[in-house]
Amino acid sequence: MTATRVLVTGMSGTGKSTVLAELGHRGWHAVDADADGLVDEHPDRTELRLPELEAILAQPLPDRAMVVAATGGGQERLYPLVDHVVLLTASWKELRQRIATRTDNRFGQDPSELERIRADREAYEPLLRQGADLVIDTSAAPLEDVVDRIDALATIRGGDR
Repeated sequence: MTATRVLVTGMSGTGKSTVLAELGHRGWHAVDADADGLVDEHPDRTELRLPELEAILAQPLPDRAMVVAATGGGQERLYPLVDHVVLLTASWKELRQRIATRTDNRFGQDPSELERIRADREAYEPLLRQGADLVIDTSAAPLEDVVDRIDALATIRGGDR
């Protein structure tokens, strides 16, 4: 039996890191590509360190579910390695507010970075929607509800979690 693997994706400010922390408290093996140094940021793009992420997702997980948060170039290569792709989204107004007030990640607080997030949201979020099994708007959803929806995806194939 192997545990469920979930990829959580979405633009900066949608709540990926917060959701991962909560899933970690619930016993999930959580990997945050940004926080764990598995991305390379460039002024115009984010590149995922795909070989490292692919190796992480290929690990056997007999006893607990895994969630990986990653958004960037080439992420579609990760889709065959996971059971579910979850897109977190939020209104532009909500994203701007979250990015302006967050203290754990400064990305987006520079005006040029904020503009990049806005442009990426317009260009790439529709593509992320196409690859997602589940889309959750975090604009007004309580954190517990968002985490519950993702947590409900976790099963050990051939049995219960």
